[in-house]
Amino acid sequence: MKLWQVIKQQYDFVIRTAGTPLATRLMLLYSALESIIIPIPVDPLLVAVVLAKSNEWRRIAFACTVASVIGGAGGWALGAYLGLHIHALIDSLPVALAAPSAFAAVEAGFAEFGLVLVFLGAFSPLPYKVIAVSAGIGGFGLLPFLVMSFIGRGLRFGVVAAIARHHGDAKKLISLVSLLVALFAGAIWLTK
Repeated sequence: MKLWQVIKQQYDFVIRTAGTPLATRLMLLYSALESIIIPIPVDPLLVAVVLAKSNEWRRIAFACTVASVIGGAGGWALGAYLGLHIHALIDSLPVALAAPSAFAAVEAGFAEFGLVLVFLGAFSPLPYKVIAVSAGIGGFGLLPFLVMSFIGRGLRFGVVAAIARHHGDAKKLISLVSLLVALFAGAIWLTK
C-alpha cells in the first residue's frame, strides 16, 4: 500500500469521526478545560470539526468561543476565590504544566496593561489559562475580563475556523492568514 493511501485513509477516518455530535461536544468540553488547565490549545480539534462540517464553521467557532470564555470565567473564579492558595498549588505541579514564571510575569503585567493583556492572552498563543487565573488573583473585574476574552477568543477561533473552511481556496486562505498576522501585529503594537 502506498504511503499516500495510508495517509488519506487516516485523514478520512479523522474527518468522519470529527463529523459526529460526540466529537463536537468533546471539542467544546476540551475548549472549556483548555482555558483552565489543559496546556494544549483546542485549535487542532476546532480545525478537524470544521473540516468535517464546513457549512457550520461560523456556529462551531462561536460555540467554541463561548465554551472557552466559560472556561476562562472558571479560571478567573479559581484565581479570585483561591487567591494566594493558587501559588501553593502552582508550586506543587510540574513546572511544564504550572509555568510559575509565566504566572509571575502575567500578574505584574496586569497592573500596567490590563485589558490589552486579556485580549492578547485570548487571541494569541499565550497560555490563556494563565491570563484567566492571574486576572482573578489580581482582582481584575469579571465583566471586562469576559468581554475582552469573548472578543479575543472569538477573533482567534473565527479566523482559525475560516481558514479551515476555506482551505481549498488559495485567495481566501492568503487573505485570512494576512488578517491574522495584521491582528496579531496590532495587538503587539498596542502593548508597546
